Amino acid sequence: MLAADKLLLQSRIRQNAIQLKEKEFSLHNDNFGTVGTQAAVIAGFTMTAFVEISIPPEVNRVLKFFYFTAVMISLSMNVYCVSQTTTLSVCGTSLSLRGPDGSMIRAVDGMYAERAQVFRSFAIGLMSLLVSMMFGSWIIMDMEAAAGCNLILMYALWTLYDNCSRLFKRFQFDEAESTSFDDILNMSMSIPQQVSQLPHKVADMLHRGGTDRAAEAETLLPMHQQK
Repeated sequence: MLAADKLLLQSRIRQNAIQLKEKEFSLHNDNFGTVGTQAAVIAGFTMTAFVEISIPPEVNRVLKFFYFTAVMISLSMNVYCVSQTTTLSVCGTSLSLRGPDGSMIRAVDGMYAERAQVFRSFAIGLMSLLVSMMFGSWIIMDMEAAAGCNLILMYALWTLYDNCSRLFKRFQFDEAESTSFDDILNMSMSIPQQVSQLPHKVADMLHRGGTDRAAEAETLLPMHQQK
Protein backbone atom coordinates (compact mmCIF):
# COMPACT_ATOMS: atom_id res chain seq x y z
CA MET A 1 0.00 0.00 0.00
CA LEU A 2 2.79 2.42 0.89
CA ALA A 3 4.61 1.70 -2.36
CA ALA A 4 1.47 2.43 -4.35
CA ASP A 5 0.90 5.67 -2.43
CA LYS A 6 4.49 6.66 -3.13
CA LEU A 7 4.06 6.11 -6.87
CA LEU A 8 0.84 8.10 -6.83
CA LEU A 9 2.56 10.97 -5.02
CA GLN A 10 5.46 10.94 -7.47
CA SER A 11 3.05 11.01 -10.41
CA ARG A 12 1.24 14.03 -8.98
CA ILE A 13 4.47 15.90 -8.23
CA ARG A 14 5.76 15.27 -11.73
CA GLN A 15 2.50 16.46 -13.26
CA ASN A 16 2.71 19.72 -11.28
CA ALA A 17 6.35 20.15 -12.30
CA ILE A 18 5.39 19.81 -15.96
CA GLN A 19 2.75 22.50 -15.49
CA LEU A 20 5.40 24.82 -14.05
CA LYS A 21 7.72 23.99 -16.94
CA GLU A 22 4.89 24.86 -19.31
CA LYS A 23 4.82 28.37 -17.81
CA GLU A 24 8.50 28.76 -18.71
CA PHE A 25 7.75 27.54 -22.22
CA SER A 26 4.95 30.10 -22.56
CA LEU A 27 7.33 32.83 -21.39
CA HIS A 28 9.87 32.05 -24.13
CA ASN A 29 7.16 31.63 -26.74
CA ASP A 30 5.62 35.02 -25.89
CA ASN A 31 9.04 36.71 -25.93
CA PHE A 32 9.82 35.30 -29.36
CA GLY A 33 6.43 36.40 -30.62
CA THR A 34 7.03 39.96 -29.41
CA VAL A 35 10.52 40.17 -30.90
CA GLY A 36 9.39 38.63 -34.19
CA THR A 37 6.53 41.11 -34.53
CA GLN A 38 8.81 44.09 -33.94
CA ALA A 39 11.40 42.70 -36.36
CA ALA A 40 8.72 42.41 -39.06
CA VAL A 41 7.72 46.05 -38.51
CA ILE A 42 11.33 47.24 -38.73
CA ALA A 43 11.85 45.13 -41.86
CA GLY A 44 8.93 47.01 -43.43
CA PHE A 45 10.54 50.35 -42.56
CA THR A 46 13.83 49.15 -44.01
CA MET A 47 12.18 48.02 -47.25
CA THR A 48 10.59 51.45 -47.57
CA ALA A 49 13.99 53.08 -47.10
CA PHE A 50 15.37 50.85 -49.84
CA VAL A 51 12.62 51.34 -52.43
CA GLU A 52 11.25 54.82 -51.86
CA ILE A 53 14.46 56.85 -51.61
CA SER A 54 15.27 59.14 -54.52
CA ILE A 55 19.03 59.57 -54.88
CA PRO A 56 20.39 62.49 -56.92
CA PRO A 57 22.83 61.44 -59.65
CA GLU A 58 25.65 63.63 -58.32
CA VAL A 59 25.76 61.93 -54.89
CA ASN A 60 29.08 60.43 -53.85
CA ARG A 61 29.26 56.72 -54.66
CA VAL A 62 30.84 55.96 -51.26
CA LEU A 63 27.80 57.36 -49.48
CA LYS A 64 25.48 55.29 -51.64
CA PHE A 65 27.56 52.19 -50.97
CA PHE A 66 27.43 52.55 -47.19
CA TYR A 67 23.75 53.52 -47.25
CA PHE A 68 22.57 50.50 -49.22
CA THR A 69 24.93 48.20 -47.31
CA ALA A 70 23.42 49.29 -44.00
CA VAL A 71 19.91 48.93 -45.41
CA MET A 72 20.60 45.41 -46.64
CA ILE A 73 22.13 44.38 -43.31
CA SER A 74 19.09 45.69 -41.45
CA LEU A 75 16.65 44.00 -43.83
CA SER A 76 18.52 40.68 -43.75
CA MET A 77 18.86 40.59 -39.96
CA ASN A 78 15.22 41.45 -39.36
CA VAL A 79 13.96 38.87 -41.86
CA TYR A 80 16.32 36.34 -40.25
CA CYS A 81 14.90 37.23 -36.83
CA VAL A 82 11.33 36.76 -38.07
CA SER A 83 12.16 33.38 -39.60
CA GLN A 84 13.92 32.20 -36.44
CA THR A 85 11.14 33.21 -34.08
CA THR A 86 8.52 31.61 -36.33
CA THR A 87 10.48 28.35 -36.60
CA LEU A 88 11.15 28.21 -32.87
CA SER A 89 7.51 28.83 -32.00
CA VAL A 90 6.19 26.21 -34.43
CA CYS A 91 8.79 23.51 -33.80
CA GLY A 92 9.00 24.12 -30.05
CA THR A 93 5.25 23.91 -29.59
CA SER A 94 5.03 20.76 -31.69
CA LEU A 95 7.84 19.07 -29.74
CA SER A 96 6.46 19.98 -26.32
CA LEU A 97 2.93 18.74 -27.07
CA ARG A 98 3.45 15.81 -29.42
CA GLY A 99 6.94 14.61 -28.56
CA PRO A 100 7.93 11.61 -26.40
CA ASP A 101 8.41 11.66 -22.64
CA GLY A 102 10.74 14.51 -21.64
CA SER A 103 9.92 16.62 -24.69
CA MET A 104 8.84 19.61 -22.58
CA ILE A 105 12.33 19.82 -21.10
CA ARG A 106 13.93 19.60 -24.55
CA ALA A 107 11.62 22.27 -25.97
CA VAL A 108 12.22 24.73 -23.12
CA ASP A 109 16.00 24.19 -23.08
CA GLY A 110 16.19 24.52 -26.86
CA MET A 111 14.23 27.77 -26.94
CA TYR A 112 16.32 29.15 -24.07
CA ALA A 113 19.56 28.28 -25.87
CA GLU A 114 18.43 29.91 -29.14
CA ARG A 115 17.24 33.17 -27.59
CA ALA A 116 20.72 34.78 -27.71
CA GLN A 117 21.06 34.70 -31.50
CA VAL A 118 17.45 35.88 -31.93
CA PHE A 119 18.02 38.93 -29.74
CA ARG A 120 21.39 39.56 -31.40
CA SER A 121 19.93 39.57 -34.90
CA PHE A 122 17.17 41.93 -33.77
CA ALA A 123 19.70 44.33 -32.22
CA ILE A 124 21.91 44.31 -35.35
CA GLY A 125 18.91 44.98 -37.57
CA LEU A 126 17.76 47.89 -35.41
CA MET A 127 21.22 49.46 -35.20
CA SER A 128 21.79 49.05 -38.94
CA LEU A 129 18.55 50.89 -39.68
CA LEU A 130 19.71 53.90 -37.66
CA VAL A 131 23.14 53.79 -39.33
CA SER A 132 21.51 53.75 -42.76
CA MET A 133 19.53 56.85 -41.77
CA MET A 134 22.80 58.60 -40.97
CA PHE A 135 24.14 57.98 -44.46
CA GLY A 136 20.74 58.68 -46.01
CA SER A 137 20.64 62.12 -44.41
CA TRP A 138 23.89 63.05 -46.20
CA ILE A 139 22.42 61.83 -49.49
CA ILE A 140 19.12 63.75 -49.52
CA MET A 141 19.77 66.71 -47.17
CA ASP A 142 21.93 69.80 -47.17
CA MET A 143 25.15 69.74 -45.19
CA GLU A 144 23.79 71.66 -42.18
CA ALA A 145 20.63 69.57 -41.90
CA ALA A 146 22.56 66.33 -42.39
CA ALA A 147 25.05 67.29 -39.65
CA GLY A 148 22.23 68.03 -37.22
CA CYS A 149 20.43 64.78 -38.04
CA ASN A 150 23.64 62.80 -37.60
CA LEU A 151 24.16 64.26 -34.14
CA ILE A 152 20.63 63.24 -33.18
CA LEU A 153 21.07 59.75 -34.61
CA MET A 154 24.42 59.24 -32.89
CA TYR A 155 22.87 60.27 -29.59
CA ALA A 156 20.01 57.84 -30.24
CA LEU A 157 22.47 55.02 -30.97
CA TRP A 158 24.45 55.70 -27.82
CA THR A 159 21.32 56.00 -25.66
CA LEU A 160 19.92 52.78 -27.11
CA TYR A 161 23.14 50.89 -26.44
CA ASP A 162 23.60 52.34 -22.96
CA ASN A 163 20.01 51.64 -21.87
CA CYS A 164 20.05 48.10 -23.23
CA SER A 165 23.33 47.35 -21.44
CA ARG A 166 21.99 48.83 -18.21
CA LEU A 167 18.76 46.82 -18.39
CA PHE A 168 20.55 43.57 -19.19
CA LYS A 169 22.84 44.07 -16.19
CA ARG A 170 19.93 44.93 -13.93
CA PHE A 171 17.95 41.80 -14.75
CA GLN A 172 20.96 39.50 -15.15
CA PHE A 173 21.24 36.49 -12.83
CA ASP A 174 23.49 33.49 -12.41
CA GLU A 175 22.19 30.49 -14.33
CA ALA A 176 23.47 28.18 -11.59
CA GLU A 177 21.01 29.79 -9.16
CA SER A 178 17.95 29.42 -11.39
CA THR A 179 15.10 27.10 -10.38
CA SER A 180 15.25 23.68 -12.00
CA PHE A 181 12.66 20.92 -12.13
CA ASP A 182 14.88 18.36 -13.83
CA ASP A 183 15.19 16.19 -10.72
CA ILE A 184 11.40 15.94 -10.46
CA LEU A 185 10.79 15.47 -14.17
CA ASN A 186 13.43 12.73 -14.30
CA MET A 187 11.17 10.61 -12.12
CA SER A 188 9.81 9.29 -15.42
CA MET A 189 12.91 7.08 -15.62
CA SER A 190 12.02 5.18 -12.44
CA ILE A 191 8.23 5.34 -12.30
CA PRO A 192 7.51 2.96 -15.27
CA GLN A 193 9.63 0.18 -13.69
CA GLN A 194 7.76 0.47 -10.39
CA VAL A 195 4.35 0.85 -12.01
CA SER A 196 4.89 -2.42 -13.89
CA GLN A 197 4.59 -4.26 -10.56
CA LEU A 198 1.03 -2.95 -10.02
CA PRO A 199 -2.15 -4.35 -11.58
CA HIS A 200 -2.56 -3.50 -15.22
CA LYS A 201 -5.56 -1.20 -14.80
CA VAL A 202 -4.04 0.77 -11.89
CA ALA A 203 -0.65 1.01 -13.59
CA ASP A 204 -2.26 2.37 -16.74
CA MET A 205 -3.99 5.12 -14.74
CA LEU A 206 -0.79 6.15 -12.95
CA HIS A 207 1.19 6.15 -16.18
CA ARG A 208 -1.34 8.41 -17.94
CA GLY A 209 -1.49 10.81 -15.01
CA GLY A 210 -4.14 13.46 -14.47
CA THR A 211 -6.23 14.37 -11.45
CA ASP A 212 -9.22 12.24 -12.43
CA ARG A 213 -7.06 9.23 -13.22
CA ALA A 214 -5.16 9.58 -9.94
CA ALA A 215 -8.39 9.79 -7.93
CA GLU A 216 -9.75 6.69 -9.65
CA ALA A 217 -6.50 4.86 -9.03
CA GLU A 218 -6.73 5.74 -5.33
CA THR A 219 -10.08 3.95 -5.11
CA LEU A 220 -8.77 0.84 -6.87
CA LEU A 221 -5.53 0.44 -4.94
CA PRO A 222 -7.14 -0.41 -1.54
CA MET A 223 -9.37 -2.95 -3.27
CA HIS A 224 -6.29 -4.57 -4.79
CA GLN A 225 -4.53 -4.67 -1.42
CA GLN A 226 -7.55 -6.35 0.21
CA LYS A 227 -7.47 -9.09 -2.40
